[in-house]
Amino acid sequence: MNIQLINALEQLREDRGISKEEVIDALEKSLKVAYKKSFGEEENVEVKIDPRNGEITVFRVFEVVKEESEVTDINKIQVDEARKIEHLIAPGDILRQRVNVKKFNRIAAQTAKQVLIQKIRELEKESLFAQYKDMNGKIVTAEVIRETRDGYELRVGKLDTTIPFDRLLPNDRYRNGDLMKVLVESIDRRSRAAAIKVDRVSPQFVQQLLTLEVPELENGILQIKAIAREAGVRTKIALVSEHPQVDPIGASIGESGGRIASVVRELKGEKIDVFYWSDDPKELIKNALAPADVLEVEIVDPDNRISRVWVPPTQLSLAIGKGGQNARLAAKLTGWKVDIKPLLE
Repeated sequence: MNIQLINALEQLREDRGISKEEVIDALEKSLKVAYKKSFGEEENVEVKIDPRNGEITVFRVFEVVKEESEVTDINKIQVDEARKIEHLIAPGDILRQRVNVKKFNRIAAQTAKQVLIQKIRELEKESLFAQYKDMNGKIVTAEVIRETRDGYELRVGKLDTTIPFDRLLPNDRYRNGDLMKVLVESIDRRSRAAAIKVDRVSPQFVQQLLTLEVPELENGILQIKAIAREAGVRTKIALVSEHPQVDPIGASIGESGGRIASVVRELKGEKIDVFYWSDDPKELIKNALAPADVLEVEIVDPDNRISRVWVPPTQLSLAIGKGGQNARLAAKLTGWKVDIKPLLE
């Protein structure tokens, strides 16, 4: 161990964001494991590395006892023997006897290297996790590395990840070097690396996109009470305002529709319906079926949350939506089964 080690640790800190102190601590522990494996698992030892010059020192650690009969294991030493090493030591003290480090054989050195590599990996993973854990649930910009058979390889800061095609929008097309906005769903610290999972199809992706565009959502004046999505087709969002002078619909749409338009562009034309939240299930169901006009909402079975909705015949197909999509999303958002009927005169 020498100054080259310290220089290497400094480089490791710069390149990977791992502190020199953390790596020295890991190295001391790995060398202790290596020593014990080669010279005796039962030996109590300490290993210290000078952070200035990389010099390694190994100590055998003994408990000093008064009588020879008290020397019951290899980590105890009778006081007369101890005083041959340290003159002023007394029973009950701890004796640290310096060991000749040349006794480290090749096996011990290799063991130390292997353990150190593992420790560095663990420290690097923890360091990355600490850097990126606050991204959980947030939108980040990833760089597209390349397209694969199953999706795209991405780089998010110092982390590499993949996004499969089933977590992308139907119209998503990217080339190498393009930037992609993604939602960080989770960061797994249990994997071999700090694995980051990203997504573009969840309702939370739309929610976070809208929050980036609408300051009133960011500062809590507006709240998204419920959201339902069929990615690439339509998203429904129920909003409420905590301030009587702030209209949630107007604020979320923005002047000339600018705020909502930015979100729609990112979603490659996916439709977004924003409407007022209500604690009254009839009112909520009516609002959730927008853009269709609803004449009446009947609560058929409150226990099983079944409703019947009456609309003008000309609005029936709009209320149901293509392939039942509008009714399906309204039911998902409200938690009520929605049976839509035309009201005939």
